[in-house]
Amino acid sequence: MTHERTRISKRGQGVPEFTVVISFVLLVFLVMLLIVFQKQVDTYQLKVYLDAKKVAHSVADNINMISRNGHGYYRYFPMPDYLHGYTEYNIIVADKFIEIEYDTQTWSAPIITNNVTILGLVKGDNETNCVTNNYGAITINGTCVFG
Repeated sequence: MTHERTRISKRGQGVPEFTVVISFVLLVFLVMLLIVFQKQVDTYQLKVYLDAKKVAHSVADNINMISRNGHGYYRYFPMPDYLHGYTEYNIIVADKFIEIEYDTQTWSAPIITNNVTILGLVKGDNETNCVTNNYGAITINGTCVFG
């Protein structure tokens, strides 16, 4: 009888050890999962930042080129619906900068004139904006209009 009790108690001791090992493995897995998730968030934010930078410089380059070419010049250019597919944004003119505001961040690109008016900026794959130079007044609109 004594011999059987010893065997039973040894079998019973394996369950708490197994539980500790499984708990440790699950904890390590959870930590790794959190690290991977944070890296994905960082990567997404970097892609949105790079897209904002690209869009701001595209608009600024169009404004600068039309400004240099003088009265009567115009150019059509598209704008994406969202930054990196999901992030909404706004474009404003502030002094001699084009600023893109998204989430809680802002990216700006320099322009050579502060005589810029945005009348109607349209976004989308099938949409185009027109930037015009009307005697030095740069206007961005969905259609080209000269005064």
